[in-house]
Amino acid sequence: MPPFRWEDIDHRLVVLKLVDLSEEMRSRIKADESRIRFENRLNLNSNTVPSLVLQMNEEHADEWARREYEIYCEVWQTQGYVKSAGFVRSIGARIVRMLGVRAKSIANEFSRFAGRTNFPGSLTTVHLRSLDLRMRQLQGRWQRRLEIEAKECEYSEKRLKASQPVRQSARDTTETPREKLPEPFWQPSAGESRQPADVSTGMPKRRKPGRSPRLPEAFVVLAGTLWRGAISSSHTKVSNDQLLQIASALDAAGHSPPGSYLEGKYARDLKDFNSRNSNSKIGPLKTWLQLVSQGDKDHLQGMRRMLSRCAEKLNEHHPPSEI
Repeated sequence: MPPFRWEDIDHRLVVLKLVDLSEEMRSRIKADESRIRFENRLNLNSNTVPSLVLQMNEEHADEWARREYEIYCEVWQTQGYVKSAGFVRSIGARIVRMLGVRAKSIANEFSRFAGRTNFPGSLTTVHLRSLDLRMRQLQGRWQRRLEIEAKECEYSEKRLKASQPVRQSARDTTETPREKLPEPFWQPSAGESRQPADVSTGMPKRRKPGRSPRLPEAFVVLAGTLWRGAISSSHTKVSNDQLLQIASALDAAGHSPPGSYLEGKYARDLKDFNSRNSNSKIGPLKTWLQLVSQGDKDHLQGMRRMLSRCAEKLNEHHPPSEI
């Protein structure tokens, strides 16, 4: 079995499925939170609703991780590949990072709720510490679960590798050897353009690769698709609430920190900001959710500009009718 390569995954198909998953999960979380508040509207214990909402978010985070892993597996199998230990470990590391981002997102939402409602500071601290512990435990369970699956894949690969020489030798005894094609001549397949051949090998000379794009294709597809959706739904300027949703989706997909994706002076300004605030109460902005929540107009302008550029690049290759 050939070694797993991250670039072999159809990231565009994965991103489209993840966007649908993100929209579904956020809709369900919002509906469940409204249900909890309604069912406890007469409860005089002010700590009941926040506790239940945090528990609900943790349960949805586990389901979110499971369904994201299933999406990667489905796409991989749709492409005609078989799960390997390398595949499971690579996707598993991404799932664990996603859970870390979800933990920060849940904590930020709870902190904003506590600030709006004057929730007791001591209880807020207790809830946040408990949330951090339980989300770390959830990450640990996913790591163990996927490492077990990776080990099982390794043993399956070993059994398959051990059985291959036997089948090969049996086939060699029954088949007549095929006539070897003359070398060093090379014939292009149908539809393939001819290129100057290397005299020493007979194979076509490879052209020097062009300059690789600064932003990964998976990021451009996700960011451009999210920006398209926000524009089409509002028909006006994208609101900060919509930016929060986009930020959460980018973080959940592992596209952090923002400084690696912003352009020009916006990236430099964010780097300077993080340097100045590395030891302050604000702290550096390491996720898109933190960047939007911080509310700096220059940072938000840089994010909007970057998202708009990604949508333009997406339009060049994939018009809206194709998405």
